[in-house]
Amino acid sequence: MSWRDGLGLVLLLLTAVTLVPVSVLLLQVVASAWRGGAWIAAQPAPARAGTLAVLMPAHDEADGIEPAIRAVLAQLGDGDRLLVVADNCSDATAAVARAAGAEVTERQDSVRRGKGYALDHGVRWLEQAPPAAVVILDADCIVAPEALQRLAATSLATGRPVQGLYSMHLPPGARLEMRIAAFAWIVKNKLRPLGAAALGGPCQLMGTGMAFPWPVLRDAPLASGHLVEDMQLGLDLARAGTAPLFCPSAAVSSVFPLDRTAVRSQRTR
Repeated sequence: MSWRDGLGLVLLLLTAVTLVPVSVLLLQVVASAWRGGAWIAAQPAPARAGTLAVLMPAHDEADGIEPAIRAVLAQLGDGDRLLVVADNCSDATAAVARAAGAEVTERQDSVRRGKGYALDHGVRWLEQAPPAAVVILDADCIVAPEALQRLAATSLATGRPVQGLYSMHLPPGARLEMRIAAFAWIVKNKLRPLGAAALGGPCQLMGTGMAFPWPVLRDAPLASGHLVEDMQLGLDLARAGTAPLFCPSAAVSSVFPLDRTAVRSQRTR
């Protein structure tokens, strides 16, 4: 084989490797437009049987956690609970959360840092009185009405993790780069999972607005400082035979940060 033939083969392989993910993305986006609406309409609304715990990891969220807590408490029923894990906080997150009506546990560990460790701490705390289902919600996210009920009910009915629709809103005066990021977010967090679900596929976990049957979360490998702990958890659960499902009728939302450092962090993830 001449060097030209070898170069041609390499270029062919590179083209194939590039085309596969692009083709998958295109298929998912087309499926979301073609069958997504009908798929959503066909989804049942199961009644929830069993208690719910909302697990909210929080690191230095004193300034913004109260609205998130209020939105959760408005949806909890008898026997349900909201547990805030104040993780390595240097502010008044724990005090603000308690004053707002949440159950709070505080964690300080200068070595094992990261959301995965906070979640594991919360799960171990919940083991004292296990709920039927757990919804993980970030401290800067607001749950839409009935979202907790839909997530927990679907998770308990299927025995699988369930990911809600996680949206990010633009703040006033958003820059062009942030508007581009918002469009990419819609493709990633709405169109792709909706298309995959309409085609019968699983969903990637997105880090917030996620529901789990208690046995699944209790045994999940959470204690990690992995940068993309949600993606890793979804892969681990899929390998274990409990791939996550998508529930677009259960919405949670947050706002894009104006701070450029925070934006870069999101892009890195």
